[in-house]
Amino acid sequence: MMNSLKFIISLIFFVVIIIFPNKTISIKCFNHPDFFEFYKRNPINYEFIKKRSLKTKRTSFNNNNNNFQIEFTCGIDDKILCDKARKGFESAGQIITSTISFRNPVIVNASFYNFCKTDNQCSSSNDNNMVAGGANPTKTIALTDNDGIVRYYPQALVKQLPFERYPDFEPFDISAKFNSEVNYWFEGDKLPIKSDQTDFILIILHEFIHGLGFVSSWNDFFNFANPQGLTPVPSADNLNSGMSFNGFIENIFDKYLIFLPSGEYVSNVAAKINTIVNEKGKFYQTPENFITTFKSSSQYQQSEMMLKAATTSFSLGFLPNNTNNLSEAIILETTLNPFRTGSSLGHFDLKTYMNTSDFLMTYIQDPGMTLGDYMSISGNYTGGPIGPKLRQILGTMGYVIKDVYISPYTPSVSLNKFSTAATISSNIGFMIFIFTTIIIFNILI
Repeated sequence: MMNSLKFIISLIFFVVIIIFPNKTISIKCFNHPDFFEFYKRNPINYEFIKKRSLKTKRTSFNNNNNNFQIEFTCGIDDKILCDKARKGFESAGQIITSTISFRNPVIVNASFYNFCKTDNQCSSSNDNNMVAGGANPTKTIALTDNDGIVRYYPQALVKQLPFERYPDFEPFDISAKFNSEVNYWFEGDKLPIKSDQTDFILIILHEFIHGLGFVSSWNDFFNFANPQGLTPVPSADNLNSGMSFNGFIENIFDKYLIFLPSGEYVSNVAAKINTIVNEKGKFYQTPENFITTFKSSSQYQQSEMMLKAATTSFSLGFLPNNTNNLSEAIILETTLNPFRTGSSLGHFDLKTYMNTSDFLMTYIQDPGMTLGDYMSISGNYTGGPIGPKLRQILGTMGYVIKDVYISPYTPSVSLNKFSTAATISSNIGFMIFIFTTIIIFNILI
């Protein structure tokens, strides 16, 4: 655990300062090379290209003629199964492009293969779970927001922002890997979905939404296994004589989080925690020295308070930028106690939204249920499987949402009713575990 912590907290950040006629933008960029340990970040020193056309640069990836493009790789010999998986990825992308108007294409590196043979991610004879896969942004970029606060943006979102100059983006915006050994049901299968099957497109669509930036940064980066207090992502520089701590950085998603019922923005708590930089100084001999100092500080009390809020029902919400009415806040998942990394905060509240048109981003889904089943039960929302409140969140983050949804296909409806439940838990960087009766999407630390 400490080795992972050292990696996280001792990153070297390269800062690119670009001077514009009327403003200065500070940008830090990171790639995430290890799919199974997403929180490991590598800094990237990006050059900026003035008025570059991203669309012309990415034509080689245009393999499905839309702005959510899939570069698909199948690592098994079963051509029929490979084709089903490819169509599932592409269908999920078509649903997204029917909802979001992309300025520049989002490119997905999608892989479907045997995790046990290739990555040694195997289930033992005494363990009835199987790693199914997941998706995450391949890059995060720190931008100075309009409120003067630096926050992390996924590369997919940065490509949609109306900048005159863009960083030289990596080839892929989202990395998606799924295990071919899982018992999936695919749209178009001749037989109805069974009680132990998972609708492939349902989980792919859920994961793609996380890849677009639907994820909170708040976590206990010093104790993933037993959270004691929550902070945004720690930022630090390596120095010859130790380390320089620069503060905790939120995701763009976190900018709109509020406490309920007060309406206070969570970013205010992040600002209070970050006062440790001025009060205690930036320089430490080791990461352990910083952790000890932080946990004994008054700022850590704010971190503990945040953990309490994140494990208290109906205590946190997302307030869209088109309203000041607290009753319109979208309730986030805070019912899990202890705090569950990957499930808490990064989903809609289950009790509030499970049987509504915003079912997609709850952390629990039922096996044996198709995407069409959920849409039918929730009233067949005319905007498709991406519900009205999820559309609000994506629009608030910076995506352009289409006024009219034209369905790219009609999902099958089986209306099977099973008592078992699938648990979906996600954060940027997460995996999905398939159990005998449940599915769990979670972070591997």
